[in-house]
Amino acid sequence: MEFVKNKNIVVLDVETTGIKANTDKIIELYMLKVNNNEVVDEYYSKFNPEIEIPLFISNLTGIYQWHVDSSPTITQEIENIKNFIDDSVVIGHNLKFDLSFLNYNLINNGFDILSNENIDTLRLSRALLRNKVRNHKLSTLSQFFKTTNKNNHNSKDDVLTTYEVLRHLGNNKKINNKKSISDLNNFLNQVDDNFKEIFSYDEIPNSIGIYYFMKNNKIQYVGKSNNLKNRVGSHLSYSRSYKSNKIVKDSDNLEYLQLDNELVSLIAEHRIINFQKPQYNRSGKVSKNIYWVKLKANKHKLEISKIKDTKNTLYKFGPFMKYSRAVNYKSSLEEIFKLINCKNNNSRKEKCDISTLLNSECACVENFNIEKYVKETKNEFLKYFKNIDKNLAKLKITIEQYSKNLEFENAQKYKQITAVLQEQKEFNELLNNITEENEKLKKDLSRLGIEIYNNQVFVKSFNESKNLFVSKYLHNEYTYGHYLSELQLILRYIRKPEPNTI
Repeated sequence: MEFVKNKNIVVLDVETTGIKANTDKIIELYMLKVNNNEVVDEYYSKFNPEIEIPLFISNLTGIYQWHVDSSPTITQEIENIKNFIDDSVVIGHNLKFDLSFLNYNLINNGFDILSNENIDTLRLSRALLRNKVRNHKLSTLSQFFKTTNKNNHNSKDDVLTTYEVLRHLGNNKKINNKKSISDLNNFLNQVDDNFKEIFSYDEIPNSIGIYYFMKNNKIQYVGKSNNLKNRVGSHLSYSRSYKSNKIVKDSDNLEYLQLDNELVSLIAEHRIINFQKPQYNRSGKVSKNIYWVKLKANKHKLEISKIKDTKNTLYKFGPFMKYSRAVNYKSSLEEIFKLINCKNNNSRKEKCDISTLLNSECACVENFNIEKYVKETKNEFLKYFKNIDKNLAKLKITIEQYSKNLEFENAQKYKQITAVLQEQKEFNELLNNITEENEKLKKDLSRLGIEIYNNQVFVKSFNESKNLFVSKYLHNEYTYGHYLSELQLILRYIRKPEPNTI
């Protein structure tokens, strides 16, 4: 492998409690340092994640809570990890995942992110073995190359397997003339010659907008980007993903629409997904229903309903665009306020087991007064949500206290509750600002070419455009559900206005 000759390479793999670097934790890391096929050094450690390891992760990795109780935290080891990597070439399988966790922890501890040259064996195998293997998982490549080491979902075995796979891939005649890492990665990012002319790649601009792959004039997939050429190039590259490969193989044309900004592109993409339902867009679809969490005068339990108002409704929370979000919100309220969650048979003299376990009032006892209970619960809600910012701050203190006491399960539970309440608070504030015609919000949106009235989001460039695509695909039947979902896009943009696509 000429491209790594006389260079230190570090092959690494992390095992984690989940897939999100900002919420999940590293529980194991193995790194192997090699120079000219000679092992130079190695690093291995398990880490105490300070949260409970989910059982399915333990079953997958073989790492259980008691394995890490006496291990260091990632914070205690992050400097040693950075020093071990130093200026080596970093190598991994689906390396983007591993680096997301390492870089998140580096930033959190005051270090710069890793800017080392790197090689991703996942991308390399896609470029070199497409149509030769059924997929590009490490286990599949291990079988294909008959490696000595096997992919066993522990970091050391995965690293040793990755290194063997790299050596096999490095002998491929397509890359044996690559003299440097940059040469290799340029090849991986290069647009496949088989698709260049079919999709008129050279004509695509480096600008903001949406792009859409088509077949027989029907949209197969729509995406958005702040650099259309780069994003489309990733779909057409030699190292394109499995999904991208399916999209381009099942399309005969590519079109694009240049737009004014990131938010307008988000809305355009969203409308096409919901009105045209492209077969390869799996997310972004609007639910047919809107849900509310209600406290009712005749029921001791909170209820999830599709109906906004009924005569028995004392207090309601919402709107929620997904049933799962309504369920999470209801569960959060039940935990915070220790609400009743038992049967109401009024036949017991003592609290039932459910109420005892949850430390809540009991609707099963003979003297239970539902009228008094729901009235008091409503007053608690009014008081709590009148001072929601102060109460969210208290929840964060509670989380910190649980963490200090090593009660990681409770800390994680209240962290999720806080996130659920915070998200809905911000959404309701946006709704109120629109209803009250908040001048600052109106000006901010107007600068982006957006106006909101009559429960609709109007995009200036859509309304004024004479483009046939806009008139055909972006002006369609518009429901209240579409309106609320577009407000969620606006809130997402307000939270993070910088581009979130390449």
